[in-house]
Amino acid sequence: MKPPKHILVPVDMSVFSITALQYAQDIAELFEADVTIVHVAENGEKEKTRSHSDADPRLKSTIAHLLMDRNLVTRSVTIEIRHGSPAQEIVKASRDLNTDLVVMCTHGRSGLSHMLMGSVAEKVVRTAACPVLTLKPDEFRELINVTDEDIKESLHLS
Repeated sequence: MKPPKHILVPVDMSVFSITALQYAQDIAELFEADVTIVHVAENGEKEKTRSHSDADPRLKSTIAHLLMDRNLVTRSVTIEIRHGSPAQEIVKASRDLNTDLVVMCTHGRSGLSHMLMGSVAEKVVRTAACPVLTLKPDEFRELINVTDEDIKESLHLS
């Protein structure tokens, strides 16, 4: 196995995804790899603007400020905004950007919730062309000093 040179980290702005980002950064530092963050705006998440092109720069800026204000990134990252089905767009971004590793957290759903919603991580694992490292949310929660409330406040959602 060759070391990763370009890591993709899907971020849905949950504590889980931020934890995965920090884990990916550790890997990136170890192997001197580039990190790209991808946020997939689902159809219901559209901002009150006329087009994606209006919303995307603001969304990128909001994400960048959250990451910098909370000291959640330790190295330079690229932020990509995609629109559509999260699993499909994550896999497409991985192919388009030629990444050789995807790092993401599972949300730990089980039972009926998992059956109805499906698992984005599971779909990515099954369809991605590169290796996918999935992290269990409970194991890494203590690694970061940020809560869901901190994220909502930073994104002005409260």
